[in-house]
Amino acid sequence: MATTGYVADLLRTYIDEPDQTFVNTDRLVKFLQVGYQEFRYQAMQVDPNIFATTAAYELTDASQLDLASAVPAGAATPIIGSSAVAGSQLEMLVSLYTQDATSSAPAMVYSQTQSLEGLRSSGSSFLFTDGIIMFPYRVSGSFRVVYVPSASVDWSLAAGFIDNLTLFHDLIALYSYKQYSIMDAAENGPLVGQLGKREQEMRYYLNSRSTGGANYVQDVSSNRYLT
Repeated sequence: MATTGYVADLLRTYIDEPDQTFVNTDRLVKFLQVGYQEFRYQAMQVDPNIFATTAAYELTDASQLDLASAVPAGAATPIIGSSAVAGSQLEMLVSLYTQDATSSAPAMVYSQTQSLEGLRSSGSSFLFTDGIIMFPYRVSGSFRVVYVPSASVDWSLAAGFIDNLTLFHDLIALYSYKQYSIMDAAENGPLVGQLGKREQEMRYYLNSRSTGGANYVQDVSSNRYLT
């Protein structure tokens, strides 16, 4: 399994910079942080469920859910706003559903709309704007927000866990190298070619790893997110 140290060493190999003061440890960590953000973004565009987790809320006669003030069950802070912490802070909202009190299975999956007009025209929908989930009517029950949290990888560690996309962690080093090439004002043709090839391979993998691929982004009919 690739670790933070492995990816950092791979980046050092790509950079091949004998002057350690030019790319010191702090600078290398910054390159890796930006590179990993790009890696996650590319994967999220195909299948955000790879990184998704859930936040549970109990609502009673509510017309909206303010994610910047409401604290999920079992958590200490909201998932949006200045008090949200790395590893739980919302980066992408994937879906929303109610949970059956008896079976814990999804009871109703809400469809996201992009406007107030769309919200008013559909009963089982929600509008997410400015950190607030708005409903077309007052709701009560157990709600689950499925979302992608911010990354919390410590790139200064020698053997830290990254995520479960181990097959493609070399891409993190390739994305990170782009930050170095910007600073160095130089481009490495073979590395750019390898980056494009590995991106295609990751997209193919993400699209084929599960039946339906990217088409199941809104599908939470399994117990995948239940705790």
